[in-house]
Amino acid sequence: YNLPNRDCHARASNGEICCTYLAGGQCNYLAGGFCEAGLQEYRVEYVDRFAAVLAEFDGKVPVVIIVEPDSLPNLVTNLANPRCGDAATQQAYKLGV
Repeated sequence: YNLPNRDCHARASNGEICCTYLAGGQCNYLAGGFCEAGLQEYRVEYVDRFAAVLAEFDGKVPVVIIVEPDSLPNLVTNLANPRCGDAATQQAYKLGV
């Protein structure tokens, strides 16, 4: 859910993790690159923590995982927007999901 550069076109529902940060802490959607730092933060701050909870209850509680799909169609419909169509945001979505 909290993919780097999430909801790149929106301003109210942006995620908390950026591929690249501006000095004030906001996402720099036009920085380019391949989102290595953002994907690492996503892995450590979100995915690893989520996976640890699942592992704690492995074999004890049935679990169903549903990937929240809202951000994926938003990315596709906003490819013409420079905030969404750049390589970093594309990489974040492809590798993050």
